[in-house]
Order: sequence, then structure tokens, then C-alpha cells
Amino acid sequence: MRIKLCIVILFVTFFQNCFCQNFSKIFRNLDFKDKVWIISKSNSSFKVKKISKHVTDLTNKIYKTNFFNSENKEQKIDAFRHIYLMYKLSSQLGVEKARRYGNIYESYNKNIFHKIPNSGYDRAGEWMDKFNNEIGIYLYLKNGEISDENIIQEIGYQIKNGNAREIKKDSIGNSLNVDNKIIDKEIWIKNWVNDRVLIQSNN
Repeated sequence: MRIKLCIVILFVTFFQNCFCQNFSKIFRNLDFKDKVWIISKSNSSFKVKKISKHVTDLTNKIYKTNFFNSENKEQKIDAFRHIYLMYKLSSQLGVEKARRYGNIYESYNKNIFHKIPNSGYDRAGEWMDKFNNEIGIYLYLKNGEISDENIIQEIGYQIKNGNAREIKKDSIGNSLNVDNKIIDKEIWIKNWVNDRVLIQSNN
């Protein structure tokens, strides 16, 4: 038993050191069962790291353009990143693995909420990310593997036509409840379940 435990510890240490600092931080804050699953799929996990970097780099480039020309540009960029990442993961790893990796990351966000005060994660954000993740999977099932140029345009179409989701906010970024009243950040940021709601991405 001790030998098996030592092997697991060594494997975890090696796994963490092989990834960038951000990926290692995420790994450290996962539930044990998620860590074991990621380690058991080490080849896929290395692919996830590579794909994630590609998605982040491309998303940063798009942010600097007028691809999304609106007051809620940051939220639309975030939706784009989730959709594009899940599309790429689905095309490289398959739908079920892609969804599992997406859900593991959302579990990380919830763990961070309970560990770090004012982390900025909450249930509405989790619902938003999971919804947008499913759009990425849907686009892969619908289109198969197509060029980056074509999938970028398709994702833009989905977001601009309201098929993605974002947090309901006013023009200066305050979160709003269903009655369009401002939710004090000091309230929602400390409560996983709060009055923040989702809206279509064309609002």
C-alpha cells in the first residue's frame, strides 16, 4: 500500500512539473477523483494543455480586433473561448472526454470559491460556462472538423445571434438581477448561490 502511495505521489509531482504554472495550479486545487482521472488520461491531458494554449493565444488576438464590437465585449470573448476550446477538445479527444475536462475545470472554480475569498466564481458563472461549453460540443457534432477560419466565423454567428449565454449586466459592468436591479458585488461575490442571472449573448 505504501509503495502504491509513493508511486502516486511521484506521478502527481511529475505531472504537475510537466505543465505550465497555471495548469499546475488548477491541478493542485482539484478533487482527488478528478486528479486520478486526469493522471489516468495523461496523454489526453498533455493534448489539453497544448490545445488550451492555442485557444488562449487565438482568443487574445481576436480580443484586439473589432470581431465583437459591443459594450459587453469581455463576456462575448469569454463565451468565444469556452465554445472554441470545447470544439477543439471534441475534435481532438472526442465528445465525452472533452465534456469531462470541461466539467473538471468548473469543479476547480467551485473549489477555489470555497478556498479563496472574493474569487469571482459563482453558480451563475458555472451555468454560463457549462452552457457555452455545450455549444462547442454541438458545433463539432454539427460540422465535424473544419478549418479555424470557418469555425471562428461559426462561433461568432452563434454568439451574435444570442445562442450563447452571458451574465446580465448594465453598461458599466454591474451585475443585474431578473428585475434589472444592481446586485452589490460585495453580496454576490461572497455567495455561490445569488441573484445573478443569465441572458442571451445578443443583448
